[in-house]
Amino acid sequence: MAVPEEGPKPPPPGLAGLFRLLGLQGPLVGLSALSASVAAALGLVPFFIVSRMATAIYAEPARLEEVRALALVAVGALLLRYTFVAGATVLAHVAAFRILHDLRLRIAHKLGAVPLSFFSRRTTGSLKATLMDDVNQVESFVAHNFPDAVAAVVVPLSTALALVWVDWRMAVASIIVAPFAVGAMAYTMRNGADAHVQWNAIQHRMNSALLEYIRGIKVIKTFGLSASRFGELSRSIQEGLQWMEGFMRTNGRGYGAFGALIGSSLVFLVPAGGWLYSKGELSLEELVLFLVLGPQLLMSMMRLMFAWGNVEKVQVGNARIRELLLTPDLEERAGTQAPAHDGLSFRQVDFRYDAAGPDVLRQVTFDAPAGKVTALVGPSGAGKSTLVKLVPRLWEATGGVVALGDVDVRELPLEQLLSRVSMVFQDVFLFHGTVRDNLRLGRADATEAQLEAACRAARAHDFIRALPQGYDTMLGERGARLSGGEKQRLSIARALLKDAPVLLLDEATAFADPENEARIQEALSELCEGRTVVVVAHRLSTIATADHIVVLEGGEVRDQGTHDVLLSRCALYQRLWASHSDAQDWTLGGAALPAPGGMEVAS
Repeated sequence: MAVPEEGPKPPPPGLAGLFRLLGLQGPLVGLSALSASVAAALGLVPFFIVSRMATAIYAEPARLEEVRALALVAVGALLLRYTFVAGATVLAHVAAFRILHDLRLRIAHKLGAVPLSFFSRRTTGSLKATLMDDVNQVESFVAHNFPDAVAAVVVPLSTALALVWVDWRMAVASIIVAPFAVGAMAYTMRNGADAHVQWNAIQHRMNSALLEYIRGIKVIKTFGLSASRFGELSRSIQEGLQWMEGFMRTNGRGYGAFGALIGSSLVFLVPAGGWLYSKGELSLEELVLFLVLGPQLLMSMMRLMFAWGNVEKVQVGNARIRELLLTPDLEERAGTQAPAHDGLSFRQVDFRYDAAGPDVLRQVTFDAPAGKVTALVGPSGAGKSTLVKLVPRLWEATGGVVALGDVDVRELPLEQLLSRVSMVFQDVFLFHGTVRDNLRLGRADATEAQLEAACRAARAHDFIRALPQGYDTMLGERGARLSGGEKQRLSIARALLKDAPVLLLDEATAFADPENEARIQEALSELCEGRTVVVVAHRLSTIATADHIVVLEGGEVRDQGTHDVLLSRCALYQRLWASHSDAQDWTLGGAALPAPGGMEVAS
């Protein structure tokens, strides 16, 4: 098993996990919470001042100098409060964004270390939600909810104790509705965690459907569909609406009762205070103090309720982050032997996509000699592309051995293995960035001369020079500015730059037009020279001269040998070759297509 990376462990579940997320930023978050508490306490000073002002104003005669002095104290307290608020905000956001930075780096590292099977069990939308939405919720919790929650607990408690000291009866009247408000909210939030899980599942489905909708927009437009008619997206949006309507029907009355009770303390304070004042058991200053400060005790509960609601949301996201970070990395055995050569060998290789699924490959055995071209052929679904992906460990063989230079690829450090392998697949992925940026994925330190040489060899230099800014031209997402053949030639240039001794080609010319195919074939011929090559191709004419051909069907090897040998003895290869030859002569509707002007052209 791979050695775990150094660094903080994944957060444990529950509230302990939220505090573990603070990590090394705990002191900053603590200072932020302290500053927020001081700011909240300073915010109560004007209420005490108002009670003192009342006695000064209604005194005989009125003590106006005292009123002015008290007003200056109130202004000073407010200015000091804003200073502490600013300090709390800065400290909390610095800590939050450091945590966000660390979490995203750890998740990105983990995504690069897990096997490809991890992604087959998850949608792009769910991964995006974990990497962006769940991590953003952690940032929001640290930057806003945690300092506010601490202040919402510390300040009201200390204030309540001070009010009890002034007059315990009025203090009780201030909070008499609190148990009822808490009970209403507890009843409302009794299934809060489950509700957040359901809501997040709907959001994930909506994210995945939206991404699929955007990726397939050309097909959707072709069939005259819209977002409202695109099944999964429409269903997930409708589910979200139904969930929200149901949630508000179930919980709306509870939230309303909580808000009404929180704001009703004056209903008890005014008659209680008036009665005690009339009996001479409460001074005017004390009466005003309770009337202006008493309601603030319960209003702080509103902030605490919102903070707790966000805690439940963060806990759900924290569980997904934890699950991702605890996913086992791609297994690496502690091997020390270096490959003796660049040949590949497959020994009784089995593979299935998941433990409960059927075998995709069964007992596959053959050699791809060093410096030679080995071709994999067979009908669709034979397992050809899967077999190629076992070499760089994009997938992991579930049985048998895939070896490079007689060393099991699992016993080679992954970085060393990948440094010896280049891949050119039919589905070329180009990143949003310049042509030069995409080329340097093959070799980060490549010079301009090396870039140009690789592109010339890949027959890509001319079309790159014709782009608006040449090698500095920004490519759209997934290389949207380029044709399929141009993308393929850029991928070949990347492979040439990497200059790895083992080359894997999976349908590299599958989507190319005749002109581009000829250029790609020229580039591939140069790329293959002197390398160990494993090539998958449906067009058998492109691999007829291969040194070795392996015929696959149903995940098993049916025969292997040269083209001539297989034509003489392998019935499956004979059928494949016949089908390929028939396809070469095929014309639309069984006749040549009429060209403009009445000329006949082959299809």
